[in-house]
Amino acid sequence: MATKVKKAKKGIESVGRAARKPTVAASSPTPKGSASSAPLPAAGKSAWTPLGNEVGIRVRMYRVGFGDFFLVSFLTDAADPVHIIIDCGVFKGTSQTGDLGSIDAAVADMAQTTKGKVALIVVTHRHADHIAGFARCAATFKALTVQAIWMSIWESQYALAVKAQTALTSAAARLQSRFNALGVTANKDQASASNYVGNATGVGGGGSNANALNLLKSGFPGLQPHYYQGGQEPVLPPAFLQAGITAKILGPPPIADVQLMQLMDLQKGVDQYLTQSSDTKSESESDAPFGRIWDVNVDRFYGPEAFQEWWGDRIGHGTPSAKQTNAARRRMEAALDQAQPDAALVAASKLNSFLNNQSLVVLFSFKGKNLLFVGDAQAGNWEHWILGTDTPDKTVSGTMADSAQKILTSLDFYKVGHHGSGNATPKSVVGMMGKGGRKFAAMCSTQEGVYGKENLVDPSMGTEVPRIPLLSTLGSIASLVRSDQIEIEVNKKPIPAADPQPLPAADGGGRFLSGTIWIDCYL
Repeated sequence: MATKVKKAKKGIESVGRAARKPTVAASSPTPKGSASSAPLPAAGKSAWTPLGNEVGIRVRMYRVGFGDFFLVSFLTDAADPVHIIIDCGVFKGTSQTGDLGSIDAAVADMAQTTKGKVALIVVTHRHADHIAGFARCAATFKALTVQAIWMSIWESQYALAVKAQTALTSAAARLQSRFNALGVTANKDQASASNYVGNATGVGGGGSNANALNLLKSGFPGLQPHYYQGGQEPVLPPAFLQAGITAKILGPPPIADVQLMQLMDLQKGVDQYLTQSSDTKSESESDAPFGRIWDVNVDRFYGPEAFQEWWGDRIGHGTPSAKQTNAARRRMEAALDQAQPDAALVAASKLNSFLNNQSLVVLFSFKGKNLLFVGDAQAGNWEHWILGTDTPDKTVSGTMADSAQKILTSLDFYKVGHHGSGNATPKSVVGMMGKGGRKFAAMCSTQEGVYGKENLVDPSMGTEVPRIPLLSTLGSIASLVRSDQIEIEVNKKPIPAADPQPLPAADGGGRFLSGTIWIDCYL
């Protein structure tokens, strides 16, 4: 696959910032005008020379579209760096534009850069935008030599985890069946819900989540994943022990704290909405409080006058015909449907939140530098370790634990949660990061216009991804870059930069360089 970077076209307006001439890598090994003129590694090499106060850490963020794929490398006394893969996924999203078609090239680059040797694969959670690449590029991953795989406790064989994931998969399949039946008649809410479910299952994305999970759990002979929850001491791979790399598992919350996952019971929390929105279940399967003997026959108990306000032009002109009454009833039902959120969307949103809160949250440390990777963790996941609580707090307004304050004020790198969504990085966390006065780097793997209120048509709703006010605030306290900040080319087709900004200058918050399909941060 031909993949190279071109200069972004002039005149493209940036969202949330003043538009400036972009600085991206040329097709030569040395990008012109980047934050540093130090040469990039030649093809096939994985080492580099640290500059200034750098200790030999490189975080490579691949531009795959709407999805996370990071390669973290540490220079050690060994001949080759120690490498960590953190997630590998992509998803089309609501707009169907989230998959840029570049993940194959990204995985190929990873294999070449690591020379096929990886100390650790971290899988934060099972959404397609974090694991689809493992299925799509299974042959490449199977050829790697991997020392360890870390996954969330929710992927383990604990009884509660198995029950929850089985119920989730079942509910997702039922929702998807409903959406498939709707076809082109689906409204916008139903289409959004369908995409939530698609992200949960991976079906239709070039490789199902089930295939990816099967590879990760049993596709590496002689290697079984470790499953972790917040507070557990991880078993470090041999390369970590030799290099002095340490790690802390901060999330997800302990598996018993299901309340913090924002979904106590999948049957009650999801299927009740599915029942409201589907007529495919039999009475014996229904969650309705009463049997059909109690159903009201509208025609028998209510006359045409019951729908008088929906008669339209018939008001004051005598009793309408049966046909006109039925039309009035349909108008009333349509108005009621529009007055409440689509039940299937509510159910799909709950599934989405539950999966996001399963995210494995890891803090890596090396030679005094601290790197925080949070997957798509939402409030419940954050609350457990920043507040030290087992009780949900929607405002996340409690007193922050001393341990959390110490972590957040000593960061050197932050992987922005959930692609820059406003529901994934609490304001209290951003505020505490800023209190440290420590300049740090932040990377946001995202693709503008894929998710959110009608794809940024109405940003005032606060649902667009990435959430510009959040990124602006982070940008004021950190050196922040976005994966869609560079233009790339896939199969001779240019993929423009959504936010064509120059990469930040090396000012203590990291040194950035752009490559053919990635952005590197050196620490």
